[in-house]
Amino acid sequence: MSLVDQRLALDVIAKNVFDEKAFQFEPSLLNKLAPSRWEHWGANPAVFRLDYPIFESILTLQSSTLYDLLSYSRLSRLRDGELKDPAQTLPIPELFDRIQSSIWGDVLNPGDRVQLSGLRRALQREYMGILIGMVLRQDNAPEDARTVARYELRQLRDAISKAVRKVDRKDIYTLAHLEEAQDRIAKAIEAPLRGA
Repeated sequence: MSLVDQRLALDVIAKNVFDEKAFQFEPSLLNKLAPSRWEHWGANPAVFRLDYPIFESILTLQSSTLYDLLSYSRLSRLRDGELKDPAQTLPIPELFDRIQSSIWGDVLNPGDRVQLSGLRRALQREYMGILIGMVLRQDNAPEDARTVARYELRQLRDAISKAVRKVDRKDIYTLAHLEEAQDRIAKAIEAPLRGA
C-alpha cells in the first residue's frame, strides 16, 4: 500500500471510527435497538440488560481499531518498512501523531471552551492506556514506538495543562477526566522503567 493510501486510510478511520459525529443517531432508532437474548453455556440471562448497550458497542469498535493500529505486529512492520522503503512507509511518529490528533484534537487545539462527551473521554482513556502501557513496558512494543509514545504523552500533558483552563467549572465530567489524565501521564513519565 502506498504512503498516500496509508494516510488516506488513517483519514477514513479518523472520520468514521474515532470521530464521535459518526455515532450520532436519532433517539427513535436507539430506542428500537434491542440487546441480544441469545443464551449459551456460561451466560446468565437474568443479568442481561433490557436496553441495547450502545456506548459499550461503540467503544468496543473504537478500541479494537485503536489496538490494531498500535499493535506490536503493525508497529514492527512499520519499523521494518522504514528500512526497506522509507518513501512508501508511514513513519511511526506520524502514525502516533495522527491518531493522537484525531482522538485528542479538542484538547490539543482547543477553541474557546473544552467540553468532552462520554464517548470522547472513553476513547481518550483507551488511547492513553495503550501509550502508558508502552512507556511502562507493560505491553510489547518496538523500542522506537516506546520513545514516541513517551514523546506523545509529554505533548499531551502540556496540552492538557492549557486546556484545563478552558473547561467550564460546572462540567465536572470533562474537568475530572482531564485532571485524571494529567495525573496518569505524570505518573507514567516519572515511573521507574521495568526491564530497561
